Amino acid sequence: MIERKKFKTLGWNVSYAFNDSDYSVCEDLLAIYMGRLKDGKPADTYDKRAALPWQAIQYLIAEANYGGRITDDRDRRLIKVYAKEIFNETLITAEKWKPPGTDDLTYGYPADEQNAKHPDQAALFTPDFFYDEVLNKMESIDYPIAFGQHVNAEITSQILDSNELLDSILSLQPQKVSADGESREDKVMKLINDLQENVPTQVDVGVLKYKFRNDENPLNVVLVQEISRYNILLNVLLSSLDQLDKGIRGFVVISPELESVMQSLYENKVPKQWGFAFFSLKPLAVWIRDLNERYKFFADWAAKSAPYVFWISAFTYPTGFTTSLLQRFSRKPNGAPIDKLEFDFIPIPKALKDVNEHAKDGAYITGLYLEGAKWNFEK
Repeated sequence: MIERKKFKTLGWNVSYAFNDSDYSVCEDLLAIYMGRLKDGKPADTYDKRAALPWQAIQYLIAEANYGGRITDDRDRRLIKVYAKEIFNETLITAEKWKPPGTDDLTYGYPADEQNAKHPDQAALFTPDFFYDEVLNKMESIDYPIAFGQHVNAEITSQILDSNELLDSILSLQPQKVSADGESREDKVMKLINDLQENVPTQVDVGVLKYKFRNDENPLNVVLVQEISRYNILLNVLLSSLDQLDKGIRGFVVISPELESVMQSLYENKVPKQWGFAFFSLKPLAVWIRDLNERYKFFADWAAKSAPYVFWISAFTYPTGFTTSLLQRFSRKPNGAPIDKLEFDFIPIPKALKDVNEHAKDGAYITGLYLEGAKWNFEK
């Protein structure tokens, strides 16, 4: 489990707050079901041949305990796969359990011949013995396959570690400069002025709702929701900049939150307080430009009409957009119930500027990212 920490939350769609109590409960469950504990105390004897309720163990660990914290359907599917691979009859067979796919690696239990020769069977599984096994006989490199990860997880893990190291080095740079240099506060003040000038003008949601008061198109509801979310972000952004400006001038006390914003601006990073609307890895300067382009897309849609091609990456909640397309189709006279509809994806061999009509059903989209793949334009 310690080695698994190297890969952080890779493999999960959502970062979950698993903790030591989850581990302790599962440890006790295993001990009880495998006969090691009886009435909360270590059992004197237990039957190694007794059939173990593996299905119950898998359910209690993957569905009830750890699964109780998991909210994503695919993450729930993942932990069920992990449980089935680990907690089964091979865990206690004579061959000894090893992580799937690691047959050629020295992960696993000590060999049987070593156990037979061990002078003190009672001390076989003492911490000292395990330290010796880990240090001298196990792989020094943590292969991703031993933890259910793809081989590319090694690359991602190294990138995350490198970025963490560089961020730490950056945070150690001097906060004060000599009299002839520009201070941190001066640099941040210039950046605050630039950001305030580049923040887009907000669309009035009330006016937009009045405009669509007699239009039952589900896409209009999505548009109002998206602009509302972006307006919340813009208000938080402007409020932070205004308070920080006053704090640097000495009109208000700079709180720890404002100090965090100032440090992020100084390092050209997006403050954590601004990252709730949409996920982005861009530095601050590029992020602001991207925010303007996203907001312009929705502002043009609100001012004119629905675009021929929807920029799906701009949506803070793309699932709402796709659901509205299903609703719109199901409301047609010959439409099917929404729970029986599914999408078909047809690539259009046209440039974005050459699309000059709306899709008959569904919608044309752009900005769909492929992860772990690339697009073949010829085929």
